[in-house]
Amino acid sequence: MRHSNSRFLLSIFLLSSFLTGCQPASDSPEPAPVTHAYSASDASILNPERGFFTPYALPGSAGFSPVRATGNTLVHLNINFDNWRETDIPQDVLDGLQVNFDDIRDGGVKAIVRFIYNLGPYPDTEPDASKEQILRHIEQLTPLLQNNTDVVAWLEAGFIGAWGEWHTSTNGLDNITDKREILNALVDAIPNRYVQVRYPANIIEMYPNPADAVSARVAHHNDCFLSSNTDVGTYERDGTITIERDQAYLAELTRFTPMSGESCAPNPPRSECAVALQEMEMLHFSAINEAYHKGILRSWEEGGCYEEISNRMGYRLALTTANFNEQVVPGGVLNLTVNLENTGFASIVNERELYVVLTGVDTVSPYKVKLDIDPRQWEPGTTTFTAKLHIPFNAKDGEYQLALWLPDGYDSLRDNPLYSIQFANENVWDEATGLNALGNILVTESAGGDSERGKEFTVISAESQTVRDVASPVLDEVPTVEVVATSTPDAVVDGLSLISEIQILNQASFLTIKFAFAGKAEDYNGYQTFLDTDQNSSTGYGVNGIGADYLLENGVLNQYAGSGSDWTWTPTDDEILFDNAGNSAQWLFNSEGLGKPAAIDFVCQLVDVNWNAVSTTSKQTYTLK
Repeated sequence: MRHSNSRFLLSIFLLSSFLTGCQPASDSPEPAPVTHAYSASDASILNPERGFFTPYALPGSAGFSPVRATGNTLVHLNINFDNWRETDIPQDVLDGLQVNFDDIRDGGVKAIVRFIYNLGPYPDTEPDASKEQILRHIEQLTPLLQNNTDVVAWLEAGFIGAWGEWHTSTNGLDNITDKREILNALVDAIPNRYVQVRYPANIIEMYPNPADAVSARVAHHNDCFLSSNTDVGTYERDGTITIERDQAYLAELTRFTPMSGESCAPNPPRSECAVALQEMEMLHFSAINEAYHKGILRSWEEGGCYEEISNRMGYRLALTTANFNEQVVPGGVLNLTVNLENTGFASIVNERELYVVLTGVDTVSPYKVKLDIDPRQWEPGTTTFTAKLHIPFNAKDGEYQLALWLPDGYDSLRDNPLYSIQFANENVWDEATGLNALGNILVTESAGGDSERGKEFTVISAESQTVRDVASPVLDEVPTVEVVATSTPDAVVDGLSLISEIQILNQASFLTIKFAFAGKAEDYNGYQTFLDTDQNSSTGYGVNGIGADYLLENGVLNQYAGSGSDWTWTPTDDEILFDNAGNSAQWLFNSEGLGKPAAIDFVCQLVDVNWNAVSTTSKQTYTLK
């Protein structure tokens, strides 16, 4: 009997433990979210990988500790190997460069790096090195670069010609084949960092589609910004591509790549505030030289735009509101919605993670959880992200600070708050931890809502959406942008239209057509826009009430050559920039190829992998300005 009673009591204990662990659903509802508003700050903020940079000439000893005190977080390293143009770089020189990078890390800054063989002059420049020697030097530099990628913001391609600016090579390297080989070697030498090329014409020749250049980690730097009508040969370099065409390409390329440089001579009025602000916004400038050219920088001070340029270079993130429940039961759910603005010229460039952090008074170490959200997608404009988070079941009752943390992507810098991103708000930044406080929550057994076991702070779901501000791709007139409301297409997924947010931008002779699409890019073989340029439905290919004279299909503009119902198209030679990244199909092209119509009717369409139309919009009309 004694054993029987023991077994009975053990069964009761186990059943009780099981029922306690299950924690049946609470009868009381989850606490409602509360809206918290934040005040934006106009203060200068020392955020990483953006702003004015301080130039240094190496090899040699250099001190980087004063850089942050001047208000900068970037340095530019001009590393001159003139003494070793025909030999290996000596090990003591490489060791000295490692000391420089250690000092940069200790100084809490990052470096833009260029390797050169001369300081010009132009056109009778001092020698550069042979391709073979350049490739050997890159091989020698690879360990140095890979050991210090954490404090490299990005590289400039360098090496070739005067100042390493890819012109007037004394070794015959002014050709795209040698340039491509050297560029590829440099890209391979350093992981996770972009390499900037001096001239857009070279980038376009290698990567006609800017999305391909982004994937290849190729970017652009301009070392004569605003200093002539073509920025002293930066644009229109091949004699055929116009500045408008170059800048339209760069406006796309620089959305997610670093854009930086310097000016080389005053050129008013082009180099003054109005154009400077417009072009830096359009080209998504992240950084520029604080030392050159002083005449242009002085004109920005006198014109009243210097502070704005300083604050807006790169990203500038500011919280507007956040909604979250201020009470939660242990093991319960924290519902978080954050609205923020990026008023900078650019996006975050390098990889960086986003964490939600809970810090309690008695918590030995904070609860941290990483969201599956890429902050590099927070382009200039507005962003909303949401997260549903599970609070640890064993979290102690009490008040916790709720914060966001955007540390550096490298473990070596992750816990250094100098490399974390600060939001441009009043009273949210903790310089000791690198956290941005959203407010407080109370973990309490008395809060409503369900509770589940689990000792970890985990993500149930998270998503982010950005509405970006689109800057004009050319500057000679104010752009005309029209957002066309779409009718319900003839196919939907989960109740959502496959095609939405159709936009047209007409700037000078360039036309941009864009629409958002649901699903994945690989779900579709064809992204199509039919164009009726004579607005006559009885001529051209008949589709949804228009007679299409032209068809944009993926990266090709086709002219109709049929009789109205047959699928007969002739590809044109017109240059088309097409991109379908980020659930958005977009074309950029010279509208003169359409015969300069005053207005067009058009229809957008998606076709699946079997070339069947799965979504077609109704007829829309757009008047070209």
